[in-house]
Amino acid sequence: MKSNRRLALIAIILTMAIMNIGCTPKQEPISKTAFLMDTTVTLKIYDKQDEKIIDKAIQRLKEIENRMSRTIEDSDISLINKNSGIKPVQVHDDVYYVLEQAKYFSTISNGAFDPTIGPLVDLWDITGDKGERDSLPTDGEIKERLELVNYNDLELMEDNYVYLKRQGMELDLGGIVKGYAADEVKRIFLENGVKSAIIDLGGNIYALGEKSNGDPWRIGIQNPFDVTGTYIGIISLKDKSVVTSGNYERFFIYQGKRYHHILDTKTGYPSESGIAGVSVITDKSIYGDALSTALFVLGVEEGTKLINTLEDVDAIFITDKDEVVVQDKLLDKFELRNDELKLVVNPN
Repeated sequence: MKSNRRLALIAIILTMAIMNIGCTPKQEPISKTAFLMDTTVTLKIYDKQDEKIIDKAIQRLKEIENRMSRTIEDSDISLINKNSGIKPVQVHDDVYYVLEQAKYFSTISNGAFDPTIGPLVDLWDITGDKGERDSLPTDGEIKERLELVNYNDLELMEDNYVYLKRQGMELDLGGIVKGYAADEVKRIFLENGVKSAIIDLGGNIYALGEKSNGDPWRIGIQNPFDVTGTYIGIISLKDKSVVTSGNYERFFIYQGKRYHHILDTKTGYPSESGIAGVSVITDKSIYGDALSTALFVLGVEEGTKLINTLEDVDAIFITDKDEVVVQDKLLDKFELRNDELKLVVNPN
């Protein structure tokens, strides 16, 4: 979760584009923004003018970061990584829960999502700089790191003990922790009587309730072929999470080719599944976060097969062939707003 000012700026622009598209509620929201979990977090409450509720949510986000960041030296995740191949580490209940979910989504996606991807992430070191590089990791380096990536070697034991079976393995929860964090903010809001809010964790959106006039929230879907803050369409939702993964978020250029940050654990290279971006709509943001990575790596065909085995999970795929693939049950909620892209209906 390394801090990156450019990423923060991008997230702010994305927040402005993705939130409040269309009419806004009559009552001005109370809002707070913070930089946490390597992204810009913006929380807006529309129906209760109580900043203490937002403060409580921000404090919970800080607690989650302190326990689950692999760059904080004494976090639970760092301690697991330091003791890989040595001994199990006892963790907090919430960390254990997130690891249970991470392993579940690794299993059902056959490793398309994998929380043990840390060694590969470190090797590629793809940040938000989007600049030119003069070299790539070698095939030998990639092969060496791949041998340390295997969710089956993540052992979840009794009494919240966690063990990585081989020395050099490292957990990285960057593909799931923001989803869990959004769910926790939602929980805090509901427990404090909030019924209308937007939770934005760097583009991981949870649309809580509805607008004050009873209309659904209108969430913009980022255009992966254009600058951050432009969108290809709008989806109208109530009480839903929208999590998007795309090849535009973090990348670098080498000899004219873009290498993005979503790595394929089968090859060790950035995924080449034909997907430019995918948005996952779920009731729980933790599900959408893990699945957005998995579906990006799997591609439209295999990704659709996966979501068809799950309840309350929908997806919008944007392919590198300028197609927007939408499930038929989303058609009454989704509006394409880009004439250069072709709408393809994906039957459920």
